[in-house]
Amino acid sequence: MEYFLMLSDERIGNRLKIQPETVDFETTEACSVYADFKEDTVFVDFLPIRQLFRHAFYVSDDFKELLDLYTDNLSAFPVFITDTNQKGQKVYWRVAIELVDCVVTEPNMNYASLTLHKSGPGCKHIFRIAFEKQEYLIVSLNLAETILRKEPAGIRFLPVKLQEENNE
Repeated sequence: MEYFLMLSDERIGNRLKIQPETVDFETTEACSVYADFKEDTVFVDFLPIRQLFRHAFYVSDDFKELLDLYTDNLSAFPVFITDTNQKGQKVYWRVAIELVDCVVTEPNMNYASLTLHKSGPGCKHIFRIAFEKQEYLIVSLNLAETILRKEPAGIRFLPVKLQEENNE
């Protein structure tokens, strides 16, 4: 199976930006976070939130429905992204994706040159990895193609290499 790193597409201007200080990284229940909605704000489908070694992955309603098809028992709870000036509110979902330890460590690696142990992901279509004190989502080719067919806003993919266990 082929895999891709799923990233937020920073090329999109005026993308939705969450105020990180309003994010409770410990909660597992519905909650509210705040952002400034502008007239031209682009509400992206994938919103990774990072703050000093803590991570949260938010997805839009449509994107969550898609993930439900590709994962067994997806753990998710609603996050109400509220405009600080009370002009509106959008529902996103904070998803908990399984962490898989399968990154091959090599000198001078960065996220654009990731290599994974081939046996690590098994047959999973989406999983999380930890690399360089960050967390990333990895998706299968099948899921990436399905996502792209839905024409999502704010998502890009980078291929990752796979390595057999005995080539270390």
